[in-house]
Amino acid sequence: MFTRRHSVMTLLLLGAGSACADSVELAPLEVTSTRVNSAWLQTPASVSAVDIAEKPGEQLLTLDALLSAVPGIVSQSRYNMAQGMRLSIRGFGARSSFGMRGIRVLVDGVPLTMPDGQTEMDGVDLGLVERVEVIRGSASTLYGNGAGGVLAIQTREPSLTPQSSIDVSGGEYGYQRLRAETSGTTGNLGGLLALNVTNLDGYRQHSTSEARNLTGKLRWQGDAGQLGVTFQALDNRSEDPGALTLAEVHAKRDQARAQSLLYNADEDITQQRLALNWTADLSEDDSYQVRSWLGRREFGNRLPYANGGQTSYTRLFAGVGGQYTHKANWFGLDQQVTAGVDLEQQRDDRERHNNQIGGGTGALTLRQQEKAGSVGLYLQDSIELSERWQLTLGGRYDSMRLAVDDRFERDGDDSGSRTLDDWNYSAGLSYRLSEHYLVYARVATSFETPTVNELANPAGGGFNPGLQPAKALNRELGIKGEWSDLRAEAVLYSIALEDELVPYVDGGQTFYRNAGKSRRDGVELSADYQVLEHWRLSMAYSFNNYRYTDFNGFDDNRLPGIPRQTLFSEVAYERDGFYARLNMNAYGPQYADNANSARVAGVALLNLRVGKQFDLGGQTLEPYLGVDNLSDRHYYDNLRINDGAGRYYEPGPGRTLYAGAHLSF
Repeated sequence: MFTRRHSVMTLLLLGAGSACADSVELAPLEVTSTRVNSAWLQTPASVSAVDIAEKPGEQLLTLDALLSAVPGIVSQSRYNMAQGMRLSIRGFGARSSFGMRGIRVLVDGVPLTMPDGQTEMDGVDLGLVERVEVIRGSASTLYGNGAGGVLAIQTREPSLTPQSSIDVSGGEYGYQRLRAETSGTTGNLGGLLALNVTNLDGYRQHSTSEARNLTGKLRWQGDAGQLGVTFQALDNRSEDPGALTLAEVHAKRDQARAQSLLYNADEDITQQRLALNWTADLSEDDSYQVRSWLGRREFGNRLPYANGGQTSYTRLFAGVGGQYTHKANWFGLDQQVTAGVDLEQQRDDRERHNNQIGGGTGALTLRQQEKAGSVGLYLQDSIELSERWQLTLGGRYDSMRLAVDDRFERDGDDSGSRTLDDWNYSAGLSYRLSEHYLVYARVATSFETPTVNELANPAGGGFNPGLQPAKALNRELGIKGEWSDLRAEAVLYSIALEDELVPYVDGGQTFYRNAGKSRRDGVELSADYQVLEHWRLSMAYSFNNYRYTDFNGFDDNRLPGIPRQTLFSEVAYERDGFYARLNMNAYGPQYADNANSARVAGVALLNLRVGKQFDLGGQTLEPYLGVDNLSDRHYYDNLRINDGAGRYYEPGPGRTLYAGAHLSF
């Protein structure tokens, strides 16, 4: 006879044997990405959390290995460091030609996303990441410009006692990494310093990358509150092998695009970023947080074409934000009200030159200063209607001003500005069926402005005057369950979009246009089950029915870059310091273009992690081994959506081995 737990697991495709009496308990999950600390089971929204402690032995070239366990997420471009990790949540972000779009990313509560909405993950030492929370779906009422959701990254804090570590790893395709970290606390002041050096030759020709990342953290705890200071610097260089046609893939999977070699396609980045965060409790009912950040980014790249093929810019960015939370009893109802403001600024001094054969710098074709400034005001109220019913209401106003000062007047003055503003709201209602079950319904709106580079004008300099922000209406129904050995969730959602941002290629350069209307309907299932004392099962499944409904002859076509179905499943064993994890990432067929003429077959990839922790009397040594694509399948590490001449494909490597050792002392 099946128990309640087994019925739930069968529903979520994770059937397993009976739990034994001495099974390890799962700690109740708390989330903070919703702007307030709350229990996961009490949150009327689709929120997931992944702890790095549960994923030992990862290579962490990108966050893809951690985020695979979250339904609704598709991650691409693990091995092309010039493109960076391309992440989508419920389809938002799939359009990106590099980096991330449509998703707000925070690191220790401070935005990593630029004011115009673009995010580059190179600003994070992934070896410091301890936890990632994901809000799936609209979060514009909390975080503004970003229709797809939120990635809230929490990094390691200074240790209470002196502690240092060294991590050395290497593997196939020239992979080498050295990490060194030290931290400690004296009195009220704690500090941490970490250095991460990673080199990779890459699976494909012309895909070498070198990354240097330095992070320093200070934490001061006083009677009035806590001050956090974080400094981060990076120095990266990456070659770009480009995308291939299907015929080129069949001829030689690991080759680079010929023009990438001809024009020496690559990029160089240096960046420095300083962030401050102050949190304080004024009383049991009142607390506040103030955050600020500033930075400088130097960027240069060479693209695989001649006319305007070299871009460089110097970016200055800064922001300040604050929020105040008050707990009260109004009209006989317990409530928690949070109000806040976000102010952000960005300035890019951009130039374009012709790219000569071999990568030499040719004539200047563009020089302009671009500015993006945003103001956001938000209010959220969580109301306990009764012991079982909770209502969460939120609203936000955002205004973004984009301006360009054309300083290359040979082709006329293309200076100008645009102001994009929007009101957004959210409402969530939850009902606690029992101490273990919660059902909820949520409706929310969101918006997403084009980034500065996406506003490039196909007709010349300045901004594209016809490009509009994308707007979305998100509706979802969900049920959550949490017990001592099982955490499970099922969500049904529907999103209606207007003016979706879609890429196209003209003259080798990527531009953007609005897609009229589209619709996204989906189902997300996830579960984490402590089967026995040493065995753990987890899964995440998504069904994605994403279609254009009104778009220039592509009506009823599927959105490119998103598989119809995705499935992650993992079995993990851990005992006496030894661990082994075997997981599978399966992706259904998808398309690489709006016309749905380039169909990409589905694939299932197996990955293995094995390691052992040894206690050496005050020191800990952890050797580990990882094998990606265990069954040596052919697949694509990245798809370049709607690219020209059918160059959509970036093949991924076959079976790939890496190994390392982590020493803590």
